[in-house]
Amino acid sequence: MTTSITVPVFYATTEGHTRRIAEEIASALREQGMASEATDLAAASPPIDWLTVQGVVLGASIYAGRHQKVAETFAKAEARHLAVRPSAFFSVSLSAGSRNPAEVEAARALAKGFVKAAGWEPRRVECFAGKLAYSRYGFFKRQLMRFIAWREGAPTDVRRDYEFTDWNAVRRFALGVAADVLAEVLNDRHAAIRPAM
Repeated sequence: MTTSITVPVFYATTEGHTRRIAEEIASALREQGMASEATDLAAASPPIDWLTVQGVVLGASIYAGRHQKVAETFAKAEARHLAVRPSAFFSVSLSAGSRNPAEVEAARALAKGFVKAAGWEPRRVECFAGKLAYSRYGFFKRQLMRFIAWREGAPTDVRRDYEFTDWNAVRRFALGVAADVLAEVLNDRHAAIRPAM
């Protein structure tokens, strides 16, 4: 494989955990020989040269029942570019790691609704459990999250944070993206050298 295969990972985050997941995905893609960096959609960044991009990943976290507006705006604005190359979406929430199947299904429904609203059909849509980041919350949010955690049977000690992400699942997702992109690149190269009939 060659680093001429470029697969950026764009993300939106509220408390910072989605950034960690995006960076892990980018790292796994680089291990597969691809050029990949995690880019925060909320930060000012140069325009994307889509001619140099062979695949793309977008991630966002669920906050107050929806994904970040900046991620929604990006997906809608870039839907035509996302549609013509292997792409994937990942959603991060505490609901994805819930013991309650209805909560897990609600997280999946929000992820599917996100891509549908953008007019985008990624090859992969995955939901990852996030982090109960008590240390990052203000007083009122901390108390609310503690109550929700208590109701769910999750940890309620606000003196520390709790991470629920399955990092092996994150890595499998990244490797799946890499396989999708590589298959597409090889198919394009074979098509380019195939003699006309």
